[in-house]
Amino acid sequence: MIFLTADLFGEFFRESALNIVFAASLFIGVVYAVFVLFFHGIGDVLGDFHFDIDTHSALGELHLIDAHGAHEATGVSTLAIAGFISSFGAFGLIAVTLFSAGDIASLFTALVGGVIIGFAGQVFFLYVLSPTISSEVRQTKLIGMVAEITTPIPANGVGQIAFVAEGSRMTYSARATEENLALERGTPVRIERIVGGMAYVASID
Repeated sequence: MIFLTADLFGEFFRESALNIVFAASLFIGVVYAVFVLFFHGIGDVLGDFHFDIDTHSALGELHLIDAHGAHEATGVSTLAIAGFISSFGAFGLIAVTLFSAGDIASLFTALVGGVIIGFAGQVFFLYVLSPTISSEVRQTKLIGMVAEITTPIPANGVGQIAFVAEGSRMTYSARATEENLALERGTPVRIERIVGGMAYVASID
């Protein structure tokens, strides 16, 4: 049985070099998608991974964007790239195995399927993932900024701070990083971290 299966696979790949390309694309695309998911999505909770690539082509500059570069909405997301590669292989293999398509027909099917899935991945990234991720990215840029307390922060309590970022005045609910420390209105503070929309601040000596 094992030898029979091996012979069938061998014959399948010997029929056309495109079959090898399709299978390799499917494998690479799936592995790449899993890598993107765990190291740029779920993996964020395990550590800070940064993956930002700039490539140049005859048509200009192409930006590949991951979760940490979501604010660059004009680029191509890694989700779209992974979707195109894996779908190219999957649609090509489906065309060959289920419909016995020739090289040209299977290649056309693979390209169309890959473009459609890749485009869908890009749209999902831009309109579903990007707004949430962009907000998180903006928050990380606020760390270290100086703000002013507009509502006093009582000991172990919540107040409010205000500051100017990117030309706009922003306000955040705030707590002191030091326990039992009360901060009066007008006190300058430094933003140490932001968790769940709450800024943790330290007084500036």
